[in-house]
Amino acid sequence: MRRTKKDYYEILGVPRNATKEQIDAAFAKLAMKWHPDRVPPEKKEEAERRFKEISEAYSVLSDPEKRRLYDMGVDPEGGAPGGATYDFSGMGLEEIFERIFGRGFGGFEDIFSDVFGFHRRRVEREEDLDVYVDVNLSLEEIVRGTVKRIGYRRRVLCPRCGGAGVENPRVCGTCGGTGRVRRQQGTIFGFFVIERPCPTCGGTGTTGDRCTRCGGKGYVYEEVEEDLEIPAGVLDGQKVVYRGRGHVGRSGRGRLVIRVHEKPHNRFKRRERDVIYTAEISPARAVLGGEIGVPDLEGGVVKVKVPRGVQHGEVFTRLKGRGVPDPKTGKRGDLLVEARIRIPTEISKRERKLYEELLKLEEQP
Repeated sequence: MRRTKKDYYEILGVPRNATKEQIDAAFAKLAMKWHPDRVPPEKKEEAERRFKEISEAYSVLSDPEKRRLYDMGVDPEGGAPGGATYDFSGMGLEEIFERIFGRGFGGFEDIFSDVFGFHRRRVEREEDLDVYVDVNLSLEEIVRGTVKRIGYRRRVLCPRCGGAGVENPRVCGTCGGTGRVRRQQGTIFGFFVIERPCPTCGGTGTTGDRCTRCGGKGYVYEEVEEDLEIPAGVLDGQKVVYRGRGHVGRSGRGRLVIRVHEKPHNRFKRRERDVIYTAEISPARAVLGGEIGVPDLEGGVVKVKVPRGVQHGEVFTRLKGRGVPDPKTGKRGDLLVEARIRIPTEISKRERKLYEELLKLEEQP
């Protein structure tokens, strides 16, 4: 086995009998000093070298088996397969500390942002003030646009307390009206002063009697019904957004988001902004061709020509600009006419005779 010459204890600045907690703390302090993201550009090269060095030292001394081999003078990477390896390259300090100490260790969530000058990733999602309503529309309503009576429930400021949550407000005795309190917190790095929202007033700076209308929440719910326009061309799964009609919250008022769902149609089917109409055509019309009437989405009827010998499933006509409009450009898709050869299941005696004569002609050599 290879011998290792680096003095990892000296690199981390800890005694040879250092505990795991002392090794963690020493690495954390050095990582904050030498992390490449925390030094000026002229020191970046040196920082990368030093950071790699302290990471290597920590990788060995934080692992009991690797540390035992190292203390014996044996290269732990060659003598301890399967041991934990810490590769901190490309990681930010927050991610490194979470990996070592775990999420929420010793008040780190506050220290990261209040003391060390960088911010943790948000654990909680931002306040969602939007109200969502599902609306079912027919294909005709989608093509023409429509006005729908929309009912929904939204949160608004309590009209009794104005959103304060209290009546007869007075200055909070805990924070003195600042809305913030400070406390000293001990960590592996020493003692730090942490500032947080006041637990008594919730950061408002005032206290008082709990509002009898909202129960101290500062908001109530109201039922709303209003006629709202759904523009032409909004397709299945798309959303129509009305700003300023959602919930009230700390960051203002949210949006009303209408999610459009398209109802199945018994005569038309949609392909993006084109609409397909399936026309039933008799065998005789399919053979001889001719003219038929095709309904459009505006309720009218359009005359189209059926070519001779049209086949089942063939799209034989495209009517430009009679499909679904694009709400951004106003340009409409097309109306496509597809042939469906209708085979009769019941025929008259005369029809039977004619079909028999036609069959004889087809069977003649």
